Amino acid sequence: MTAAKPPLPSLDDQRRFWDECWDRRRFPNDFQRRRGDAVLAMLKSLRLANPEILDFGCGTGWFTEQLSHLGRATGIELSETAIAHARATYSGVRFIAGNVLEMSLPAEQFDVVVSQEVVAHVEDPPRYLDIIAQILKPRGYLVITTANRLVMERWHPGGPDPDAHIKLYPNRHELKRMLRRSFRVLCTTSIMPVGERGFLRLVNSHKVNRALGWVIPPRYLERAKEWAGLGYTLIALAQKLA
Repeated sequence: MTAAKPPLPSLDDQRRFWDECWDRRRFPNDFQRRRGDAVLAMLKSLRLANPEILDFGCGTGWFTEQLSHLGRATGIELSETAIAHARATYSGVRFIAGNVLEMSLPAEQFDVVVSQEVVAHVEDPPRYLDIIAQILKPRGYLVITTANRLVMERWHPGGPDPDAHIKLYPNRHELKRMLRRSFRVLCTTSIMPVGERGFLRLVNSHKVNRALGWVIPPRYLERAKEWAGLGYTLIALAQKLA
């Protein structure tokens, strides 16, 4: 018999966790900026003219502010602490505090939805993606990121991972399968190859990579790993089905 799965944390537990998290981390670290740069590059490649953009899970608002330079941007976040900081710091951008699974959002309003590190932290990921499809205009775009289960199961980042937030990490195949219910997946990639267990122990071995560096420039080797889906964060660009 398989062991019963532990119950998911309550909404209040999740809100407290994210309030404490964003109170400590009000500004992005280098990795978050790198992820943001990858998302911005995807959006800029679309060459949209002043799109209506929704940033789901906007945290303290720094990335929503960057999106506001590409179009009309709105940020939504569960944590009221994060939204209070966002409003105080980026006064020219619209921010909303609330639970996206319970909010009433207008249908077919947005040209683009950006969702960074949210889909793995909601109790019903397919429903979350359905909501995104509903609020996107026909043929609107979604850029979505999530921690990669393939890596998470083979990496020890250090420090405890609290049980107060949901952790339903997909792998690349699962993410694409979820998206294909309502979207055409245009491209997928990943960033930041890490991991030291299983086959990733060899893939990310310092000695092996140093030896390969004699024939393959390190930046190309890292890009190859990212393209293969071996990065910590998965990134997908998808378009709503007509």
